[in-house]
Amino acid sequence: MKFHQYLKTGVAVLATLSALPCLASTLESQDGQEERRAGTLTIEKRTLQISETESIEAEEGRLLVPENRNKKDSRLIELAFVRIPSTGASPGPPTVYLSGGPGQSVLGSLSRTGAVRRWLELLEVGDMVLIDQRGTGLSTPNLSFPWKGETPVNQFRNLADSAPYFQEIADQATEHFRAQGVDLDGYTSEQSADDLNDLRIALGVKKLNLFGFSYGTHLGLSAIRRHGEHLENVVLLGVEGPNHTYKLPSTMDVQFNKLALMAKEDPAIASKVPDLNALLDRVLDKLRSNPMLVSVRDPKGGGPLQIPIGADGLLFLLRRDIGDASDLPVFPRLLYSIDQGDSRMLEWFARKRFRFGANAMSTIMDAASGASSERLRRIREEASQSRFGNVMNHPYPQIAELWSAPDLGDDYRAPIASPVRTLFLSGTLDWNTPPFQAEEVRWGFPNSSHIIVRNAGHEQVLGHRNVQRAILDFLSGKNVDDATASFPAMRFVPLDGYHPGNTHASVPRD
Repeated sequence: MKFHQYLKTGVAVLATLSALPCLASTLESQDGQEERRAGTLTIEKRTLQISETESIEAEEGRLLVPENRNKKDSRLIELAFVRIPSTGASPGPPTVYLSGGPGQSVLGSLSRTGAVRRWLELLEVGDMVLIDQRGTGLSTPNLSFPWKGETPVNQFRNLADSAPYFQEIADQATEHFRAQGVDLDGYTSEQSADDLNDLRIALGVKKLNLFGFSYGTHLGLSAIRRHGEHLENVVLLGVEGPNHTYKLPSTMDVQFNKLALMAKEDPAIASKVPDLNALLDRVLDKLRSNPMLVSVRDPKGGGPLQIPIGADGLLFLLRRDIGDASDLPVFPRLLYSIDQGDSRMLEWFARKRFRFGANAMSTIMDAASGASSERLRRIREEASQSRFGNVMNHPYPQIAELWSAPDLGDDYRAPIASPVRTLFLSGTLDWNTPPFQAEEVRWGFPNSSHIIVRNAGHEQVLGHRNVQRAILDFLSGKNVDDATASFPAMRFVPLDGYHPGNTHASVPRD
């Protein structure tokens, strides 16, 4: 049956709560009040708009789980999810999508018309379950924490200037959440992996499929280690392995060197910038001695602020976007403009990242995953030789101590060997989760495939039609070893002028 036959026609395509198996149904005590216990599941109908004239019916659920399973008296928290029914004649296990970040919400986007469209094709193989992981989005509590102190205008000058800000926000946030009864030790990837199994039980199914992106792959791997027997197929896009949370400076160096080689092959770039590495070094020297002032909007309200961008600030901005192929093409022009004394493009990138506050879920999750002592040693050694140095993981690992974060230990970070059928997906221009990380993890997965998409960055892999088809085929049980995907070679934004057919949002139009 085709998908359009499931569009809203006045009759909800929806299972009622009474027909939905669950671990522990909502109960009532003798006084009529709802009794809360782990596993309690509540379901409501929700209509999702595909377009202005098309919609589909879904289920919006809330599942109670322990905040910290390591404590017998742990309070309960709520996981929010949306389950979209399958359009297939013989659907397989539900597919649960695991967002990146950590800390990104998938449910918040569903209120926008058309946001659900990206999931429709996957409904051919089974229900689609979109979940806001513990501490994020519509799940409660939401552990976002706004900055309440003075705006730290010098954060992009150098690392030392930002240290007091991270200390103060850690103090404020931990005091705030603990006063609310939040047990921050419960916000780890192991606890989230157990949430997924609790969700499976509540949905009354024997197995799940998982589809993780970026941090979602890290969570997916934890679920494989802890509950692999209950997983049918797993798709991991942009792989962050158990010991990959803290990044290697050498990976950033290689990525920038690749960019320099590509720029050297572009005559329009090489004529003015024959050596991109030399240009970066020259710009960094200038910013160390004379930080560049740019104008940004105060996130706390009020008028514009003048903030200094030093060498550390530029390296931080490059680090944040060098894994995304949508920004890579403008990097030569960004550095060239700074070298020419033009701050306008740098200002655009600074405005993009000038945000203050904390997401306690994100902070604790990454800090708890941490890194092995051997990886920390390697990071320190590489940082001493790298252009990007300690900026690579800033403000980790120091922030772990500021937040008194738990440490999941080296057993958590050890390699995984699993028979679970797994599809790994990577992009050749992805610095955040480069292909070699997927291969490192894949060594322990005999029933796996790896598709490497040429000229794709961290955010672009899923945009290729061949990748979308391969994911659908894989979840249908088909072999995808021969699948390939490639985007056209990257086009650099010209160093001068405005070219509507080849530009970037940061490029001035005059």
